[in-house]
Amino acid sequence: MARRWHIDYHSPSLGLTFEISRSLYQEQSRYQKIEIVQNPDFGRIMLLDGVLMLTASEEFVYHEMLSQPSLFTHPRPERVLIIGGGDCGTLKRVLMHPWVQSVVQVEIDEMVTRVSRQFFPELTSAAQDPRTELVFADGIAYMKEHQSEFDLILVDSTDPVGAAEGLFQRSFYQDCQQALKEDGILCIQSESPWIKALQPVIRSAHLALKELFPFVFPYQAAIQTYQAGLWLFQLASKKHSPHDPDCLKRISAFGNKFRYYNPEIHPACFALPEFVKELLS
Repeated sequence: MARRWHIDYHSPSLGLTFEISRSLYQEQSRYQKIEIVQNPDFGRIMLLDGVLMLTASEEFVYHEMLSQPSLFTHPRPERVLIIGGGDCGTLKRVLMHPWVQSVVQVEIDEMVTRVSRQFFPELTSAAQDPRTELVFADGIAYMKEHQSEFDLILVDSTDPVGAAEGLFQRSFYQDCQQALKEDGILCIQSESPWIKALQPVIRSAHLALKELFPFVFPYQAAIQTYQAGLWLFQLASKKHSPHDPDCLKRISAFGNKFRYYNPEIHPACFALPEFVKELLS
């Protein structure tokens, strides 16, 4: 039997190639084509419009690094909002914190969560937590309706195309800024700095955040299945700094409950390669 291979393109001439040992699910939602496939090394994989979004073996890296630096930077984030994140991986990591009192997750595509319930139940089980409210709606429109409500907003978006394109615009970040409390934090996933086509998006997002927030801290993580293996995030804060010594105290007191994030990773992830600094300047 011929082996089937999938290429997750990062550019017209670049991509990650992996074998598909089984095709488990395929459906077209209103917004995108959803596929679940099996790989011998990565386990189950979610593809949206052919783009790799999630692997069972290493989803923990992205979800921990999107959520934990901000959760420990804020002294006590009780009310959290997640934009996107339909697979519930970020939600699961937020709910690990007992001081979080409520989490609203706004996902535009209900089918992503429904499919994740079937193929990634270890993630979607978090939705049963009584602190959780799932909202299936446009996150951009949702942000315009809320003022000074949240301690922390996490933007767990897909790439800046289609319905997600507006999640990378200054107007959306401004709505997020207004929806945060006076000491709130916004954290966004910010793509790979290695992908030339995305570099202007990364730079414009950074400059927009700097106009809106007094403190902006880009940071990085190594994710082998994401574009080019190096991924950026940006933490924008009204008041708190991830370099505050109390952050490490909170991480240490929390205990070793993660697979990627730890007290050494927290300060280290904010150290950026020189080419990334140049990109953001």
